[in-house]
Amino acid sequence: MRFILFAFCLCAALSAKPLLTLKELGSKPKGIARDFYIWEFISDKDTSLEESLKAYDLVYREIPKLKSALQAKGYHPKIPKNIACAKLPITELVKQDEQCIAFGLKLSQVPTMPASQITTLQQKLAKSPNLLAKIKILRSSDIAQAMFAANAQVFAEIFNALTYQQKLQIFAKSPDPKAIQRLANQNASSFNRVLQHIILDSRLLAFKQAIAKADITTSDSNTFFLLGINELLNDSKQQALRYFERSRNAAIDPFFKDRAMFWQYLVSGNVAFLHDLQTSKFVDIFSIYANQKLKTKPNYEIVSSFDGLILKKPPINISDPFAWQVARDSIGSIKDMTRYEEEVNRFYTIDTTPHLAHFSNRITKYSVNYYIMPYVDLVHWRDDKQKAMSLAIAKQESHFIPALVSRSYALGMMQIMPFNLEPFAKKLGIKHKVTLEDLFKPEFAYTFGTMFLEELNDEFKHPLFVAYAYNGGPGFWRRTLAKGQLFVKNRKYEPWLSMELIANEEPRFYGMKVLANYIIYQELLGHKVDIESLLKQTLRY
Repeated sequence: MRFILFAFCLCAALSAKPLLTLKELGSKPKGIARDFYIWEFISDKDTSLEESLKAYDLVYREIPKLKSALQAKGYHPKIPKNIACAKLPITELVKQDEQCIAFGLKLSQVPTMPASQITTLQQKLAKSPNLLAKIKILRSSDIAQAMFAANAQVFAEIFNALTYQQKLQIFAKSPDPKAIQRLANQNASSFNRVLQHIILDSRLLAFKQAIAKADITTSDSNTFFLLGINELLNDSKQQALRYFERSRNAAIDPFFKDRAMFWQYLVSGNVAFLHDLQTSKFVDIFSIYANQKLKTKPNYEIVSSFDGLILKKPPINISDPFAWQVARDSIGSIKDMTRYEEEVNRFYTIDTTPHLAHFSNRITKYSVNYYIMPYVDLVHWRDDKQKAMSLAIAKQESHFIPALVSRSYALGMMQIMPFNLEPFAKKLGIKHKVTLEDLFKPEFAYTFGTMFLEELNDEFKHPLFVAYAYNGGPGFWRRTLAKGQLFVKNRKYEPWLSMELIANEEPRFYGMKVLANYIIYQELLGHKVDIESLLKQTLRY
């Protein structure tokens, strides 16, 4: 494993107490940042249950991590019902009131529950017709048929509540394509995601084949696209092209539009699609490919720096997540563009280059692709490959905002998870312990993020694979590769097909976007990277 020496001292002491007290939490603006500090406060072993409950009352958005932290404190009559009831075993849950049952009932348990418990549930849920309907479906002699007789939303809610083994058993037989078509054309986002999940599942073969026999005409861009991929997997090239056209027409996000155009070209071989793609103003692996293949000057505009930046104290503390939240919300709410630009001009400082890029998107109507390189002089880089990869990740993770807190409480520019703080510090040989707030400092973020990237690069070698592992975790990517089903040599449409067959949506798109970032940053650093050659290096089975 190779580590780089960074030219600064990591010498902050790890606090034994939460970063904010209960009183301080109450004084901070509500939002994801405060939720993170609430989670840290509740998670502390010395925080009492009573204090935890008071802190939980301040929560802006409940997530499982927060609920688990409160559950770990034990039982108290004032614990929110949705948390307390979710922990109850079914034998206790059926004794509770209607609201508690609604919070705690796991639909996957319904098919095997004793009839006496079902009767009790039906009596207590008299005023919950939607839940009663789902129970009735799950007690049917043919659950799959009953699910298809419901509407798309109900189908999706039941499907998502089932265990994986239940899904395999219930949908072992091929469903009626017309039933799938009826539900799909309701264009419910939840059912669309079910279709996407099934298409990308390696085992629900009968269901996938039935989907390929349906003709779905109303959906969103991503679902249409994966329907096209499913058609290719079922050797129906013409229907795949129809779905890719529908995906392109339904696309609002330029990434999805470019993706659909690229696959129209890849499947048909018609260079006209490639010329259409070359006109894209958006940077992604598809527009990069089109321009490299056609040897044309890109139509997209890239800005890597701002003229007139001043070396002075920034208008906000860049390492304070609350300062960033307040600035983002207050400036974002300004409707008058003249006043908006006046506020944005305050951020023409070297330290607030990322903030300036963020606010400038509205001024340019999102027509510019910002590939800035902030804070790079704070650390020493081994080479331009390492530098380009770190920049590619930071751009995708945070757009270089130093004090960013994600919904899952990943922190800082490189979005390091809190539980990685001490293990990473040990790997770097840092003798002094550090605080979570250090992750909001750019030099610290680059240090930890680049260390992790080096570790991933030693194992996975390719920047695309490193990106998948950074986002989904190295264990996720090891397990994915170990199946030997992706990045297969001599299979048609590879490696593009494998990039679309990664079951987890977040790392699937993340890898594509980071790879595009990596190629652009390499180019800005003076290195031409041929995307086709780079991707061929991923084929290994």
